[in-house]
Amino acid sequence: MAMPACSEKLLFQQMPLGLKADSELISDTGERQKLAHSLKDVNLLFFGYTRCPDFCPMTLHKIRSAVEGDAALQKKLSLLFISVDAQNEKPADLKSYLQVFPYARGFTGSREEIADVEKSFGAYSKDEQGKLSHSLYLYLLNKDGKVIYLLRHDDPVKKLKRALKQAASL
Repeated sequence: MAMPACSEKLLFQQMPLGLKADSELISDTGERQKLAHSLKDVNLLFFGYTRCPDFCPMTLHKIRSAVEGDAALQKKLSLLFISVDAQNEKPADLKSYLQVFPYARGFTGSREEIADVEKSFGAYSKDEQGKLSHSLYLYLLNKDGKVIYLLRHDDPVKKLKRALKQAASL
């Protein structure tokens, strides 16, 4: 069985998923903001929450590992972290949680607003007896906010880095 080479190009294709032009939430600065205003050349969108015991911190650690030491990539990158815990998380919580990611912005809003953004990505979150369950994808977006590639939370750092570097070169 042949394995793809590490340098093999990933196939990016614009999908019918992505940000609506009017999608607006409360940013980690406490101000209402259109999500599209946070877009750069390379964008990752991730649904999670700050009290998540496993997937969220592991995924954020992978992102950090993938871009660490690459100032050019970090300059082109915007990470949009949308909290699925509208009831408990405030903008200050997100700002504190994401402080080690200078390229990240955190967002929250009402449960209905978050559900609307989730719907435009085919994502979900739900409270199951006090435990939050949510989509585990990283959505790679173009500068127009459309999904061009889906990364799984368990994809290796090498694949994440390759996807980000390839998107940065478009």
